[in-house]
Amino acid sequence: MRNALLIGLCLFLGGCGPAGQVKTYPVKGVVKFDGKPMVGGGAISLVPVTDQSGKTAGGTIQPDGTYVLGTYKENDGSMAGEFRVVIYQETVKEEKATPDGAAPTVRASADVPMADRIPMVYSSTETPLTAKIETKANVIDFDLKRQ
Repeated sequence: MRNALLIGLCLFLGGCGPAGQVKTYPVKGVVKFDGKPMVGGGAISLVPVTDQSGKTAGGTIQPDGTYVLGTYKENDGSMAGEFRVVIYQETVKEEKATPDGAAPTVRASADVPMADRIPMVYSSTETPLTAKIETKANVIDFDLKRQ
């Protein structure tokens, strides 16, 4: 009975999760560069602005610029708070290994022309991008600009 009350209280307060996980909220959006979906895809991650406990979120940016964040599992969102947003653009496709360990059949190539590459500032901890994750479903789009 006592355990049921503790579990109910924990769920009511919303701060508890499996194995002490911080509650997460859905986050998705689109990353654009000069008004068009960011070429090449890449990765997006959040860095807390303040000292807060919990694991930070990240996700894959698809070739069409869309992303969905995950913290403990794919697409489960992010904890609430203020974050710096770090965006990494995949500009070179890596060599693909063959299953039998033979030499790769596809060599690395620069797939993203220089004109479509985002400024390096967006992929550093000095990024000017910030986001506020609220205790609800969040849709956050970014339109990156040339510096």
